[in-house]
Amino acid sequence: MTETETGLSRAWPPGGGMMGEQIRAHDWAGTPLGPATAWEPSLRTAIELCLSSAFPGFVFWGDDLVQFYNDAAIPLMRDRHPAALGRPLREFRRDALEALQPLAERVMQRGETVFQVDFAFPGHPTDAEEELFTFSCGPLRDAAGRVAGMTATVIETTQHVRIEAGLRESRRRLRSLIEGIPQLVWRSARAGHWTWCSPQWTAHTGLTEVESLGAGWLAALHPEDREAAMAAWRRADAGEDFEAEYRIRSAGEDRYCWFQTRATPLRDEKGRTLEWLGTSTDVDELRGMEQRQRLLLAELQHRVRNTLGVIRSIIRRTVQASGSIEDLSLHLDGRINAFARVQAAVARDPTAGLDLAQLIADELLAHAAREGEQVVIEGPLVQLQPKAAETLGLAIHELTTNAVKYGALSASEGKIKVTWQVERRTGSPQLVLSWQESGVPGGAATTRRRGFGTELLERTLPYDLQAEVRQVFGAGGLHCTITLPFSDRVAIGGTPAAAT
Repeated sequence: MTETETGLSRAWPPGGGMMGEQIRAHDWAGTPLGPATAWEPSLRTAIELCLSSAFPGFVFWGDDLVQFYNDAAIPLMRDRHPAALGRPLREFRRDALEALQPLAERVMQRGETVFQVDFAFPGHPTDAEEELFTFSCGPLRDAAGRVAGMTATVIETTQHVRIEAGLRESRRRLRSLIEGIPQLVWRSARAGHWTWCSPQWTAHTGLTEVESLGAGWLAALHPEDREAAMAAWRRADAGEDFEAEYRIRSAGEDRYCWFQTRATPLRDEKGRTLEWLGTSTDVDELRGMEQRQRLLLAELQHRVRNTLGVIRSIIRRTVQASGSIEDLSLHLDGRINAFARVQAAVARDPTAGLDLAQLIADELLAHAAREGEQVVIEGPLVQLQPKAAETLGLAIHELTTNAVKYGALSASEGKIKVTWQVERRTGSPQLVLSWQESGVPGGAATTRRRGFGTELLERTLPYDLQAEVRQVFGAGGLHCTITLPFSDRVAIGGTPAAAT
């Protein structure tokens, strides 16, 4: 049976950079795997996904863990590249295999997915230290459903961990230095009874030294923090270190700022505490950064979960609507690329939103449409929220794909006009987007197969964005109108000046 009869391209794998070329040039017929045309579809798919990834990726197949890898993984292979391609792992890194064996057994024997952070491998012979990697391994199954291999995404973290360790040591030394530098400095007897304060304290709080002595310093603290400060003193008098964080009023800015306060006991020759010497260090900005970091991390985690959910949905629905592998590959690649274009734009500035005009233009240009000749795009400035841009981007992709197959982009005289405006209907602004095709010989096809695109327009848009979608298949081509509430959920910056 020929490659054409099996549905496999002679240029397999498609693309794949340097490693793709080496896989295509390799004489697989002389290996235990046999010619690539006889390989399990799951193995071929895993290799294609691996080669297309920008992250270092590996594919291992069979009991011997015959290995494949992509261009991004070449630096990790060092002098083992290119000889390691298509060879069992044990022939090149027996020490690494021993470290990996327990994890490989979990994947190969139990079908588990394994995730490891900063996993230690024996170092390369030229290095004295271990190498650290963060990776995820998952099972690959053959046509019978048996685990026949595994796929892995690997990132070396050795330098990152070393840098982090160095930063922690630097912070420790810096903290020690700061604790010895007078900031807001004071002296106190037991129970927080101050006996002296520095000019820095007076300048910051506006309290004189006389006003601050005894328990007078508590007047500079936020009322909600005074009990916490006194509780720290009770612990210190019981033998613990004095350490507390509380808000101290800034007279110059007329606001409260967070300070970290520490005190060291001065003792006599018998170990009895004579007094405490303390400093208060401004940590207000640091606390704000930590709060912002937590918010950013939470947002990142939320977006990652949403992104994975959308991709799973795209894959599932595309599989359900595809009649062949070729159909699946074509549509899945296009939809994920459309989604990726939106994600790339979001990543550049998550707070700025996505320009609706640019989103539409990018999708049409990706399908070789000629703006000004075949396509007209008109409308006021609308900056979409990321989630709305994801859904609308997929909708524009489906309309564009249909235009390429059946509509204006399939005809030499075909044209597409995309316009939008913000209208006020019953008091609430509505974003109205019009997709108008013309010049389609015989008019728009009304018997198009219902699949992912139809579900997206008729169900997903109404569910996610409360949109109303109307499609009219006229004599000149398709006219699709999408109307959705122009709210903060959809756009950034409110109603544009062009709203009517």
